[in-house]
Amino acid sequence: MTMKTIASIAALAGALVCTAAESQSEGAGIKKLGAMLDVSRGRVYNVPYLKRCFERMSKMGYNSVMLYTEDTYRLEGVPKWGLTRGGYTIEDVKEIKAAADANGLEFVPCIQTLGHLEKWLRWSDSKDVRNNDGTVLVGEPKTYELIEKMIAFWQEAAGGSRIHVGMDEAWGFADDEYAKRNGKRPNFDVFLEHLKKVCEICNRHGYKEVLIWSDMFYGMYRDNKELSAEEISKKIPAGVRLVFWDYYNLDTDHYRRTIDGHTELNGKPVLAGGALVWDRFIHFREYTLKALGAFLTAAKEKGCEEMWITLWGDNGAYHIPETIDEAMFTSAELAAGRPVEPNDDTCARFKAITGMDFKTLAKISDIQSHPNFNLGKHDTTFFYDDPLYMLEIRNALAKWDGDGINRLRAWRDALAEVEAGAKESGAPVSCAYSRATRTKLDYSLAMLEAWKAKDAEKIKEAAAKLDKAVDAMREFCEIYRDNWNETSQPFGFDLIQKRNVSVLARLEEAKRRVHEYLAGKSETIPELDEAVKPFGNTW
Repeated sequence: MTMKTIASIAALAGALVCTAAESQSEGAGIKKLGAMLDVSRGRVYNVPYLKRCFERMSKMGYNSVMLYTEDTYRLEGVPKWGLTRGGYTIEDVKEIKAAADANGLEFVPCIQTLGHLEKWLRWSDSKDVRNNDGTVLVGEPKTYELIEKMIAFWQEAAGGSRIHVGMDEAWGFADDEYAKRNGKRPNFDVFLEHLKKVCEICNRHGYKEVLIWSDMFYGMYRDNKELSAEEISKKIPAGVRLVFWDYYNLDTDHYRRTIDGHTELNGKPVLAGGALVWDRFIHFREYTLKALGAFLTAAKEKGCEEMWITLWGDNGAYHIPETIDEAMFTSAELAAGRPVEPNDDTCARFKAITGMDFKTLAKISDIQSHPNFNLGKHDTTFFYDDPLYMLEIRNALAKWDGDGINRLRAWRDALAEVEAGAKESGAPVSCAYSRATRTKLDYSLAMLEAWKAKDAEKIKEAAAKLDKAVDAMREFCEIYRDNWNETSQPFGFDLIQKRNVSVLARLEEAKRRVHEYLAGKSETIPELDEAVKPFGNTW
């Protein structure tokens, strides 16, 4: 390839990226589009990965970024804060902030100052400020000393004029130890008192705008029959912005009504939709498009100008980072009103930004929406299914009655079709995951049929498929491990490694048992005898 050709390709890539960014800035309604990366559920992205991620985000059309940190930053003088959890030093955050600035991204700290601090509150060192397992103790002076350290850390590390202080899902914050000390008081009063004190700390450290997740606040307002919206609005400290989050609702009217309700209280809310990458390996693209699409429609109708795309990491943040790129790109396209399907234009721009094939990643994601998979569960339904008990396979067969085998075979074939076109995708971990799932399902279907007939030749054929499944799972475990170490701190990997290698161990056990049976060392395999019996009702 000549230098002139390389230059031409680079120019084309730049033009494609610029076109996307310009379209975003001119898009109807959403003027500030941010992405929130969760670094508190096990996976803590390392600084080099975040630098690459910020560069891609900027080219996709984002102009702001949050890192959701519960205890995954270093607080001097707070024993066990972030112990075994990883976390960023002040120097790390300064480097991260500089990378955000270099890519035109506003960096907004995103922390917790009331609930969601379970990982630290489990330690005895937290006893002076612990209200219950999840919330800190409102009104306790040491609680505000702790929060002062949090706010001071982020102002020194990242500066800026606004901060997100959390306060979502803080169940029981006015009960337990608080109620023992103060008696039972109205939740709204307690919440507002705490919010006022937190805002005073934030203001003292230079934060003029304080964002909070609105679920607790709005829920208490909605359920409160005594105060009007106007009366409650007057009680909200100056500079507070409510962040209305919703990741699952598919009803545009629901979003319209709730935006109106927030507006009565606090002006146009900041919005937070979701790209569903949590509690799964692969982005659930179809659901994101439906839920986020409904939210964005309402947002633009109501004149809301700021939307955050949250990428949570529930259940260990085991999503494959490649899928983050696809999820962020898809969400940005949706927000800008551009096509979200992998046509020539979207594929060219995604390739220019990430080096990966959008069509392949979209197909891997969309396989969850295949009519012969959609059991209302996660992408890991068959990945984690035990190769001897096969409960998920049996559940699917029972659900689909006599057509179950054909439907599962069709889904397996769809996986194989994705796999066949994935070799040059630039997304090796996603492809390895797809291959591990497909080979495991291929074995399961073959073995169920062979074992039911007790056909020795077919059992040997199924055993050969089992060998391939073992190899594919071993490959996935290795490539996933390497990718984790490339993108993230080592903390948190232990949980996911235990899950992944347990699947491999069970496949190897199944392989050993089947080969022992074929060699005449055992008369039967009791788990497979059980697996071929009628399953009955699904759960």
